[in-house]
Amino acid sequence: MAIFDYLKLNDLSSVEQEIYRFVVNNLDKIPYMRVRDIADGAHVSSTSVFRFVQKIGFHSFPEFRFYIKSHLDNVRQAENKKHIGIEERVNSLNMEIFHPDVEYQIKKMAQELRDSDLILFMGMGASGAIAQYIARKLASLGYLSISLDDLTYPIRSFLRKDQKNVIVFLSVSGETKELVEVIAGLQDKNSVKKYCITLNKKSTLAQLCDYSIEYEIKEERKDIFLDLTSQLPAIAILETLISYLKDFRND
Repeated sequence: MAIFDYLKLNDLSSVEQEIYRFVVNNLDKIPYMRVRDIADGAHVSSTSVFRFVQKIGFHSFPEFRFYIKSHLDNVRQAENKKHIGIEERVNSLNMEIFHPDVEYQIKKMAQELRDSDLILFMGMGASGAIAQYIARKLASLGYLSISLDDLTYPIRSFLRKDQKNVIVFLSVSGETKELVEVIAGLQDKNSVKKYCITLNKKSTLAQLCDYSIEYEIKEERKDIFLDLTSQLPAIAILETLISYLKDFRND
């Protein structure tokens, strides 16, 4: 969630994660709720709610409620702004939003993928759709490339030890819980190289991966939950990656 983009879910206890889920699923109601209301809704104690509020950086519950109300007001104001035209959107895609060495980063990643036996792209929502698109293009070039948006699938079954496996995780926030759980379950797999493309270089996903490519762009959301952030930077990175891999096939 953009409102808690600094929060690492792995740092929360199971009780705190229950409170977190209740809060993000009821954000529009939180400014008008009492501690007891949240505790009852999350099936935890009031003390646990107070501890959660303090753990994520607030001195008091009123401060926590005020922060959420202010965030909701800002989101609603942003939603009322005029649309972004195609020229403005294309012009926003400039080299300043990428790391200075992004070309080298992409080429290095392409070399790793070129030498792999299996390339697996994983993402959810819009990132999942892009993962499918990119995997299909690489398969058309002759690479064993597949995408997976069912993150409960037992992927260990085809990550053989005698082959070189590469997984590319796509996530705007880098905190997608399901992706974090997948990568955490692969930490003992030495035959798997883990890459991610994300907006947040300090995210849990970026920290857990062997290699990450980041970009900078303003997150856009509707009603907090719906991610409308532009995927143009990620697509630019991936299309450049494909270009390198295409050249490798032609050499």
